Amino acid sequence: MTKPFLDIRDLVVSFSNHGDRTDVVHGFNLQLGAGETVGIVGASGSGKTMSMLAMARLLPRQAFVSSGSISLGDTDLLALGDSAFCRQISGKRIAMIFQEPMTALNPVYSIGRQLEETVMFHEHVSKSVAKTRAIEMLEAVQLPKPEERLNQYSHELSGGQRQRVMIAMALMNKPDFLIADEPTTALDVTVQNDIIKLLVDLQKRFGMAMIFISHELGVVSRVSQKIIVLRNGEIVETGATAQVLSQPSHAYTQGLLNCLWKLDDPVASNVAADAPPVIRVKGINKTYRLRGGIFKPARQINAVKDASFEVRADETLAIVGESGSGKSTLAKIINGLEAPDSGTVHFGDTLVQDMSHKDRARLVQPIFQDPYSTLNPNQTIGYIVSRPLYIHETKSREEVRALVLGTMQQVGLPPTFYNRFPNQLSGGQRQRVAIARAIILRPRILICDEPTSALDVSIQEQILDLLHALQRKYGMTMILISHDMAVVGYIADRVLVVLNGEIIEAGTAIDVLQTPSTAYTQKLMSSVYHVPKPAARMPRASQ
Repeated sequence: MTKPFLDIRDLVVSFSNHGDRTDVVHGFNLQLGAGETVGIVGASGSGKTMSMLAMARLLPRQAFVSSGSISLGDTDLLALGDSAFCRQISGKRIAMIFQEPMTALNPVYSIGRQLEETVMFHEHVSKSVAKTRAIEMLEAVQLPKPEERLNQYSHELSGGQRQRVMIAMALMNKPDFLIADEPTTALDVTVQNDIIKLLVDLQKRFGMAMIFISHELGVVSRVSQKIIVLRNGEIVETGATAQVLSQPSHAYTQGLLNCLWKLDDPVASNVAADAPPVIRVKGINKTYRLRGGIFKPARQINAVKDASFEVRADETLAIVGESGSGKSTLAKIINGLEAPDSGTVHFGDTLVQDMSHKDRARLVQPIFQDPYSTLNPNQTIGYIVSRPLYIHETKSREEVRALVLGTMQQVGLPPTFYNRFPNQLSGGQRQRVAIARAIILRPRILICDEPTSALDVSIQEQILDLLHALQRKYGMTMILISHDMAVVGYIADRVLVVLNGEIIEAGTAIDVLQTPSTAYTQKLMSSVYHVPKPAARMPRASQ
């Protein structure tokens, strides 16, 4: 029998908290051959990322490997010292694409410097050679005008653009083994499709083995030959991808698939056509000026061009488009976080710019795409969620704690998380913290920028149902920014499609998603990955 390229045996990962030990990964096993791809799926906090961080020696400070073995070829990874692991393995033989780009990109270094240093450290090439390779990799991940991007910083890029930079960084040294932790989470469906094809092509070209962690079962079905389903740190099902997704043997896997198929069915709008507008956007324009290099002039980007629309009471309006199309910029302007160059935004009859920060925060709350960058790492989850109450309301400490715990429960966070810190939570759990903080004041308007991008399908459904229930209960209006067409169809009443800062299509969710009228929207819909329902009824799954 051929020796596996990667061999993980009985891996146990634990957390230490004031002397107590909590196991978060229980007896994880994985054997992977050279050039193979395995997909790992499961709910947030199921141990998907922790098991891989253990292999890459990137566990958080409180976590450690309790037992088990990890071998890469003939190398015992757990036996290597930190210095040897850094020189011989990390970034050279094993590379990792992280879920949240803002945690992996240094905000004070230019994109070019970060890409170039990666290859200069391991291959000892000149700066000019490293720069050439950096440009080639940015082109490979389809980042427009790569030479100009080298002089930019991570905060100057959109979420999807930062994700592409991180993918390029991981591939700079052409590693033997790639861990892709939600590598397409922040990308729109067209770019997602391109990135998936790119990863598959690179894998074949260099014979890389790959572990692909994702909550998007459709993506995993296209990438992996084998699949592992994790729940509460334990493997509940494993096997050939096609077999597991068509005939799951465990109730949890079947539940994930049922949630996915439910999200694939667009829902008709129940909002009255004559409902009064709550938000009125008229003639919005926004231009950004990018710095030039020594020999390059500065240039302007028209992020939003003459955008006009209304959002009615109790309505959910989705804004879709590729990364850098202006979706998030438009949301920030509506939220009052950025001022337009021209045009107006009204909440009812009140101009947004005329409102005080405190009044605006009571009325409208944002849920951002990247939760880690909006959560203070030095504050507990309880404090983060409670902070709006202390700013806006006068309540006793006991009342605040009760409200916080109730809101945490609504978004699926257990009470034990009250005293934890953001770095002790998974990406999906941090996203739920951000949602809890946004809804605790019961605002009239929610502006949701990819609110479920980091969540698995079962939690996606719960969060979307929660947002919809809160919307009905409190009469909230929502603007949803998303690249996930299933999410848009599940919760949105109307859809705006944005391309290069312009609204090119608008209509009901069912009309736009099922019968798109523009070539670009048709391309968006054709790029969506689906897991088809089996023709025959599934057998009863085991518990």
